[in-house]
Amino acid sequence: MQNIGMVAKQGYKYIFAFGVLFLLSLALGVCQILFFALFSICVFWFRNPERALGSDDEYAVLSPIDGKIKSIEKIYYFDTQCVAVTIRKGVFDVGALRAPCDMELLEAKQRHGLFLCNAMEASKNLNERALFICKNLDNKFAIRIIAGPLSKRISFENFSRLKAGRRFGFLSSGEVILILPANARISVSVGEKVAGAGIIGFFSYEEKDARQSA
Repeated sequence: MQNIGMVAKQGYKYIFAFGVLFLLSLALGVCQILFFALFSICVFWFRNPERALGSDDEYAVLSPIDGKIKSIEKIYYFDTQCVAVTIRKGVFDVGALRAPCDMELLEAKQRHGLFLCNAMEASKNLNERALFICKNLDNKFAIRIIAGPLSKRISFENFSRLKAGRRFGFLSSGEVILILPANARISVSVGEKVAGAGIIGFFSYEEKDARQSA
């Protein structure tokens, strides 16, 4: 079930714990400011705002998380050339993971690992990570998630299909890599800030034009 509350369900236990400690501090008259600050930080960290879609175009590719574009590069994937867009989540960014488009899940993998700093090259292969291979219309793409040093784990829901913008998990820190077909049109640049459900590009309209002309 989609988490549509004001805070992500992954943060419930932390918010509850620090909320209880804050109430106890009020009753005992000690460390009220400290526990209120910790409670407030938890609420802020796990905030889960609703977002309007950047576009309702069925070929639009939306950002799966808040963050900054770290890189846009051509890679070889699915036995063909693709374009990989890497988004690094910042400390103050919302950690909700969102579907970048209407998508059908073809395969999901998760590997447990370390929580090294994402700036380290070894983190790509050693850190906790998850991979979702999906399909949108005639386009096959992948979402690769690599946990960062502030993550305890990558949290996500089981799903088979998702609508664009739907929240399906939470990442405290780390990177999300969208691996798209090589002919996808990317509308963001390296260093640009993006918000979850905002537009980062479009799948090619070639297949759509081919179907309409058939």
